[in-house]
Amino acid sequence: MKSAKAENMSNQAKALYAPLLDPMIDISRDDGRVVAYSRLYDDIYFSSESGYDETMTVFMKPTGLPERFEHARLTTIAELGLGTGLNFCMALSLFRKYAPADARLHYIATEHAPLTADQIKDVLSAYPQLDIETADLIAALPPRWPGRHRVFLDQGRVTLDLIYQDSKTMLASSDFAADIWFLDGFTPIRNPDMWHGDIYHHMARCSAKDAICASFTAAGDVRRGLEAAGFDITRHDGFGRKRHRITGILSSRIAVKPQPALPASVKIIGAGIAGASLAYALARRHINVEVLDAASDMAEGASGNIAALQTPRLTVDPTDHGWLSMNAFGFARRSALAMGAGLDKGCITLAKDEKEAMRQQKLLRQGWPDALFSHMDAAAISDRLGVHLAAEGLFYPYAGAVDPRLWISRLLENIPCRYNVNITSMTNTASGIMLTGDYGHKDHADIVVIAAGAGLSALWGPRMEPILPITANCGQVSHIPSDDAPDITIPISFGGYMARSKDGSVVLGASYQRIQNDHIRMPADQISAHANVYANVHAENIARLPDTLQNRLPHAPDHWQNHWGGRQSVRATTPDRQPMAGALGKELYILGGLGSRGMVTAPILAEALAADICGEASPLDTAMRRAVDPFRFSRRAGL
Repeated sequence: MKSAKAENMSNQAKALYAPLLDPMIDISRDDGRVVAYSRLYDDIYFSSESGYDETMTVFMKPTGLPERFEHARLTTIAELGLGTGLNFCMALSLFRKYAPADARLHYIATEHAPLTADQIKDVLSAYPQLDIETADLIAALPPRWPGRHRVFLDQGRVTLDLIYQDSKTMLASSDFAADIWFLDGFTPIRNPDMWHGDIYHHMARCSAKDAICASFTAAGDVRRGLEAAGFDITRHDGFGRKRHRITGILSSRIAVKPQPALPASVKIIGAGIAGASLAYALARRHINVEVLDAASDMAEGASGNIAALQTPRLTVDPTDHGWLSMNAFGFARRSALAMGAGLDKGCITLAKDEKEAMRQQKLLRQGWPDALFSHMDAAAISDRLGVHLAAEGLFYPYAGAVDPRLWISRLLENIPCRYNVNITSMTNTASGIMLTGDYGHKDHADIVVIAAGAGLSALWGPRMEPILPITANCGQVSHIPSDDAPDITIPISFGGYMARSKDGSVVLGASYQRIQNDHIRMPADQISAHANVYANVHAENIARLPDTLQNRLPHAPDHWQNHWGGRQSVRATTPDRQPMAGALGKELYILGGLGSRGMVTAPILAEALAADICGEASPLDTAMRRAVDPFRFSRRAGL
């Protein structure tokens, strides 16, 4: 029988997995004016007289955006109801006009029935003064599936969180500090779920000091709800046919979290995908960051393979872990593609056995959009892959292979890095953390982040709180020369994976061998010679392949040993196979335990740590934070 806590978590997960709605939008023009009407809500998106003028009157001027942009280091705007994107485009236009070069804008918008790029373009084409902003929004739009999608504009000066789910669920699972609120859902009588009493209290909880809200509606229930939550509401003359509109200021009686001071310096231990992603996220926020690594160069550990897969690991039941994987996947893929590290587009996950086939059928019954994945029968897979296979599977159009080393090099392109630096101890001081390395060398930083993979255990030492149970696993990938490899057109996953690298060779992997007391657990007759181990692991990688693909490879171990390459690395995993990301104590953070999923989970977790360090809105909601909390093992142990 489920506990009340487990049942509540399950209900939260189900709410997060809720499918998106069709906006059923009709777009027409009347005497040069655009009319955008939703049959779903039986309401218009904005005034038919002039959406631009209405937005300026109701939202932009009353919240003092032009003046705020001139003086604020960071402005956080939260909008309930993105709609056509008109509010965002106008705010972006004002930011570009008034904000100094070092200012930043963070825009958080919910939308349960998101429009397509073509629909947004069609509506906003009525306002040519926003052509540039409209084009930039359309270019930044993520795939249309439920979740939190963080995208960047203007070289990272503008962060846009497009949260494709209902506003109530988003706010209940969020923790940020908005300076300005745009309440712009459809009218309360048409869309009552958005104008719910709990929403106003969550707004107050997620507000900065003196936060301002504005709305086109002055309905009594809305005014009373905001006032009960702590906003001092003023009613004003409305726009067009609307008699009234409202603005509000969060009462000084409402306690809000203070904004933390930005750290002067952050040192990151580890130059793999975790450390590189975090360094990039902090540098985008103008934080002085340096990366230290014991190896002689970046990506020398588990992040250094010549090709890796980026696919989500979805769960058949709504879980925090599945929700994290889906959200992390989209963010990671956008990052890799933006930096030119994507090797191809699309990936097929084969139903390698009956158990996997049943799992895939359950996923298909959940109603996910084709933009995330779709079913492919054996004939379609054979045609798409270019090799005849008997198995069915799932096709992920947004997934694909990535070049990890190129990606990491791009992330660290302008980041100070020092190699051959082996940190042996960390000491808290009155002004930060002192790092001591080999030969007594010392480094000081306001904040330190451990992103050292399997090296975490040595750094954490005998400390018992929090419990950080890292397990080391040795994995080996096989590098098959193009002359020996099947001529696959896109990557495939089948318990292992096969993908083509940038140089044309095919990567096949990856073996998993537990490391204990610095020794790989394998039969003694395989430990005697590295050559035997190497050939044996090639065989292990091949054995996972479907028979048709196995038969296309040379069968002689001597051939593998003499003509194939490969790479061994050590991955750090946790008992629940989920990563760890968060604060360990004052000025000390961790990003680790990524296992074989680092190319998917590291970027969003790094972005979340950077946001926490700088006191900004996180890309993670409470469910995702719960899944990666480094203190979860201590709680399970009763500490």
